[in-house]
Amino acid sequence: MTQSTELHEGAIVADRYRIDAELGAGAMGTVHRAHRIADGLPVAIKIMSVDASASEEHRLRFEREAAALVELRHPNVIALVEFGAIGESMFLAMELHEGQPLDTVLELGPLDPTMAIEIGQQMLAGLGCAHERGILHRDIKPENVFLALQPDGSFVAKLLDFGLAKFTDSEHSQAQTMLTAQGTILGSPPYIPPEQIFGLMVDARSDVYSAGAVYFELLTGSWPFMREEISDLFQAHATDPVPMLTSVRADLDVRPELEAVIQKAMAKEREQRFEDANAMRSAIAAIAPPAAWFRNANS
Repeated sequence: MTQSTELHEGAIVADRYRIDAELGAGAMGTVHRAHRIADGLPVAIKIMSVDASASEEHRLRFEREAAALVELRHPNVIALVEFGAIGESMFLAMELHEGQPLDTVLELGPLDPTMAIEIGQQMLAGLGCAHERGILHRDIKPENVFLALQPDGSFVAKLLDFGLAKFTDSEHSQAQTMLTAQGTILGSPPYIPPEQIFGLMVDARSDVYSAGAVYFELLTGSWPFMREEISDLFQAHATDPVPMLTSVRADLDVRPELEAVIQKAMAKEREQRFEDANAMRSAIAAIAPPAAWFRNANS
């Protein structure tokens, strides 16, 4: 029997999950708050739309996200509960947390530098796990980092949305060839590395560039390059020097070692960047605390 992907509160998915509410919608489908009927486990269910499921490319991307999450079991990566079919479409059931995506948090105003660095380090820990397993994210941005609220009031940063993930092993190479034609631009313009703009081969150092751009925004509240036109933004990533953190945020003091890390992470040439997210994370961890602070803050 074919099950509709038009879901409402109380609807049952795959005989195992009950929909509680819709959390959001996009071009690929909808995300719902739900719970597993057997034990009440809260989950977020991502369901492909009818239109998206008719596209072989979209189906392959959905399957690749599931394959990536199966490989990644890490505190700083969103956990997959189940991947399955719903009628002619597919769904992903993932762990559900209270909290907010990082882009929403950044809209509220500048972060405390210590908090900004902690979020960045947790993001890099999750990304480092992916790199260790031969998985490239290719769309690192604040929207894809979720701050999961913990019972004690602290947070855990969870890396999510592996829909553009790329596997570096041969097992997945055939499917990837079908998905990424040469010259295709993937990723988000404010955080995109130069090689990704030109549709060239990417590797872990490409994710490092994007992570550097996110770190820049965490610490300054601003993108590294502010341009009105997308073409000008791409040009800036490809050719313009990365601004110093302290030149963008006047009330921020930063140790030279941290400025150097961001500059290295966002180097135009991949060979000049950190080899992967773990190397970048280690470099930041080695800086004597505090690595950054408000200029008018009491020491």
